[in-house]
Amino acid sequence: MKRFPHTETTDMIVYIEKPKKKLNVLFVACICSALISSIVTASVIGVGAWIYSSNNNNDIIYSSNDITNLSTSNNNQSELSIPEIAKSVGPSCVGVVNKTKVQPRRFYDPFSRRYYYTSDPNTDTLVEQGSGSGIIISADGYIVTNEHVVKDASEISVILNTGEEYKATLVGADEKSDLAVLKIDKDNLVPANLGNSDDIEVGELVVAIGNPLGQELFGTVTDGIVSAVNRTMTVDNKSYNLIQTNAAINPGNSGGALVDRFGNVIGINTIKLSNTEVEGIGFAIAISEAKPIIADLMNNGYVSGRPLVGIIVTENKNGLSVSSILEDSGAQNAGIQVGDLIVKADGAAINTSKKLNEIRDKKAPGESIVFTVIRNGELSDIEVILGEDIPSR
Repeated sequence: MKRFPHTETTDMIVYIEKPKKKLNVLFVACICSALISSIVTASVIGVGAWIYSSNNNNDIIYSSNDITNLSTSNNNQSELSIPEIAKSVGPSCVGVVNKTKVQPRRFYDPFSRRYYYTSDPNTDTLVEQGSGSGIIISADGYIVTNEHVVKDASEISVILNTGEEYKATLVGADEKSDLAVLKIDKDNLVPANLGNSDDIEVGELVVAIGNPLGQELFGTVTDGIVSAVNRTMTVDNKSYNLIQTNAAINPGNSGGALVDRFGNVIGINTIKLSNTEVEGIGFAIAISEAKPIIADLMNNGYVSGRPLVGIIVTENKNGLSVSSILEDSGAQNAGIQVGDLIVKADGAAINTSKKLNEIRDKKAPGESIVFTVIRNGELSDIEVILGEDIPSR
């Protein structure tokens, strides 16, 4: 697991250089688009509906069949105090521990002329390589967290607020949105109310609940306000549309809940900015954008409906050079070849992957893109029917 920008607590942290002029230079450095042109918008997929009948989570039991709409309205809800929020949502917040197998190192002893190992290569010893937070979203054991919290895990454990620990199954993970869904074998859990982040306003009270610096500080509650909405952050060439908050978010808070004054989860904490001159700048994935992704991960194990061209390209100033083609993809079926130079897509000049992704992501599987390519010095148009991007499991 990378330790930068992920710490050993598997939290995403953007480390920034000291700004030379104004603070907004910081954001110019941080906010640039990359591989994700857009996160799937908060469309509703019909499998069931969340039921809301009280402000007290203990009176509400959801099952995984109710997960599709996941919508909660603020109508007829009473505002809660911070202690009431902590009491209501706390039981829905969990710890997530990422474990990996010990990889023994082999070395050669020239004196004995034998190879030795730092540990027994035949054992399956697991060690903790990081930890984060998660949110219970159904009474029958489904939990949402960040993808980077569970990335490269050999085994995942979930720790409830009671201290009970359960081995978790990874149902699905989506690197592009940094979301993952886990499942534990436990019933009668207390799920969180997933709210509506589309209606939040700058200045609203929010509360963050998670496990900063690991499980020793389990269930830490911090408060603040919504500092901004629709912030675009780019980390590891992936872009996210986020809620900005000044509620303290620290390593280990990743995957935890950002809660509004009604006790509804409106965000999944994911990123913080770190600099000696920066204080109180954290980010959460907007829950309204996360809901359809969570539903897809639960139902399919991946996010459905994402278009796929089927090429890997190298950027240059003249266009995109095709370096690899996915077998049985739309690109291969259309006759795209390795070495082709793509100079236009649907009539628009392109020389960056970002621009190509922007054009692609406005379409759906089954639709087409017309590529203008140069091959052997000749210019031609090739229509590519987009496939569906189904990740390998």
